[in-house]
Amino acid sequence: MSKMDVMLVVGARPQFIKSAPVIKEILSKHREIDLSIIHSGQHYDQQMSEIFFRELKIPAPLVNLQAGSGSHATQTAMMMKGLEGLMLKTKPHMVMVPGDTNTTLAASLAAVKLAIPVAHIEAGMRSGDMTMPEEINRKLADHCSTLLFAPTQTAVCNLKKEGLGKATRLTGDTMVDVLHTVVPFVQLKQDTMLERLELLPQDYVLVTLHRPSNVDNLNRLREILTALRKVAKRLQVIFPVHPRTRARLAKLGAFSSPKNGRITFMSPQGYIEILILLKNASCLLTDSGGMQKESFLLHVPCITLRSTTEWPETLIGKANQLLFKPEMIPKAILEIAFNEKLKQTITSLRNPFGDGHASGKIARILKETL
Repeated sequence: MSKMDVMLVVGARPQFIKSAPVIKEILSKHREIDLSIIHSGQHYDQQMSEIFFRELKIPAPLVNLQAGSGSHATQTAMMMKGLEGLMLKTKPHMVMVPGDTNTTLAASLAAVKLAIPVAHIEAGMRSGDMTMPEEINRKLADHCSTLLFAPTQTAVCNLKKEGLGKATRLTGDTMVDVLHTVVPFVQLKQDTMLERLELLPQDYVLVTLHRPSNVDNLNRLREILTALRKVAKRLQVIFPVHPRTRARLAKLGAFSSPKNGRITFMSPQGYIEILILLKNASCLLTDSGGMQKESFLLHVPCITLRSTTEWPETLIGKANQLLFKPEMIPKAILEIAFNEKLKQTITSLRNPFGDGHASGKIARILKETL
């Protein structure tokens, strides 16, 4: 049997994470699949990129296109140009793309234009908000794809509604696979990390923000910062700052302000470190899709600073609550941070994201296409 050449294209932190178990599954159990990993360079900051390859033990990419930053059109075009050249040179049998980033869109478009089949990991997620670049990316990637790996039953239903049922396979979410792998390391390292940061479990709120709707508008970001200062009077605030957010906060003078009190700004953390901070937090405030899901799986109450979510499963039992007005942040956080009944409810919720074997299902489906 001849080998099947699969090109996996990644470029951003969430993609490294959700691809890691698929990479390991293919390399360890499916020698008939020749996997090449291509890094678009979308996340070029070392703390947002290289550290995840090391932590998750992912083989180094065959090529880094070093697309860097720029407008959506500029970045996507740069990646498409580089990927098209690679695809013409290597002639893969299939291109595999995870998630909903500009890298996802660029690889999907470059491949489908060359009549190369596309497989989309985490297909079918919909927030209904077409002002979000991620919503545009994921919808277009799905409609370019030959194989759609849906993480949940909700995703399957979304794809069927769009006429994509025949290409859809329910696999579960690869992020569950990752958590099963790394939770032992989280438990091993958490005491040392919390002691180093002088943190007590359940005694702080974790904050992650990076979406343009929250951080690009300086007035809104100022309102969020004011709200966090109010929260900090009752609970310590731990805020690992995305490079995009750091530049905006610097304009507000946040890092030198004495008003911040118990707000601790940190550099971006590795995957295990961020899971330690999340697992031991009293609650999470975020605008990240992946962090919503991780908080649900780790039974940590979440407030999402958005009006919509692509992960409606996390809203069950108020495990995740949508909130858009910054002035409501302090009340919302303090209501759930000390709510033991809510935390018990969240712990008992059924997991809708699969059994931790999504990567094996994805690899087997790829093998069947051979």
